[in-house]
Amino acid sequence: MANEFLVSVANVVLRDPNTGNALAFGKTNINSSFTMSMQKTEVRGGINNPLLYVYYHDKALEIKIEEATFDKTILAINAGSLAVNGAVNVTETECLMTSSSGSATITHTPVGNVTVFFPDGTVQTYTPATKAISGLPAVAQRVDVVYITSTTADQVTIETITPPTLVDATLLAEVRDNTGVIVEYLQIQIPRFQVSGNYTLAMAANGVSTQALDGMALAVASTDCVTGEYYAKATWIPASGAAIPISSIAAVPASLEFTTAGTQGITVLGIRGGLYANANITTSCSYVRTSGEATFSVGAKTGVVTMGVYSGSSYAYISASYIDVTNGLLVDTVYVSGSVA
Repeated sequence: MANEFLVSVANVVLRDPNTGNALAFGKTNINSSFTMSMQKTEVRGGINNPLLYVYYHDKALEIKIEEATFDKTILAINAGSLAVNGAVNVTETECLMTSSSGSATITHTPVGNVTVFFPDGTVQTYTPATKAISGLPAVAQRVDVVYITSTTADQVTIETITPPTLVDATLLAEVRDNTGVIVEYLQIQIPRFQVSGNYTLAMAANGVSTQALDGMALAVASTDCVTGEYYAKATWIPASGAAIPISSIAAVPASLEFTTAGTQGITVLGIRGGLYANANITTSCSYVRTSGEATFSVGAKTGVVTMGVYSGSSYAYISASYIDVTNGLLVDTVYVSGSVA
């Protein structure tokens, strides 16, 4: 195995699962984790109760991202609500100097009364005339005031019964070799990521707050008859855009038979070995008729074999070739025959 390392943390992209539009792009993560787990049931029996079989079930996939920056989107997703911009009531605090005549003027127009905190610890509530407060002690002094005012701002309403948001989540990470060079980019895409709604905003006097987003992947139905339901797809993207290593190729079918003029296609599979599935490299190969009759032709880069109008029997050999950066020239041959009355 190559000396490759998944470094640092992943960036995360959150999308609307229905429209595909991006909702958030997290690039200041402190940590990010991807956890796959399963439960097991042991089957035992016989003398001394030996283990006969282990049945694994309840597969689950969980991710967690913790951000160093404060983003209202994370709270909104956990709350299952949109951040709405509009006129809202907010709490305003000010430090004011009162006059010796017992008056003061606040900065914003209040909604309701104004509460004044005096230096001696007493607290009094006053009804202002617009922004002016009168009836204060007739002494010039520093006071703190608290009141409610209306302003235009973003607001997230954390409702009691609204579930957290379901999103499409993609983790983006770097894979480096032992020289520090990026060789691949790892993407883990979870089409249906159910946010847990667990949100903690911890504030410290000697630091900054962090916020986390975690949850579970939900099953997604496949779009073909081969792949089963799935939680996520992990993709390794070559950093240089180079082709994947191929050890040998197989052109299928091994033979084509024509009974009338027309076209048939050759598919070429790149065999990688190990736990890697074969790759379809049909359009990356070159094709040529190496022998046989000219009634057969083949597209140089398509693998489409054409038999022209012909009467009687004919044959040809079609060669498919592919150049791998490690293993060099790889070749396979398809036999083509035609029999037209």
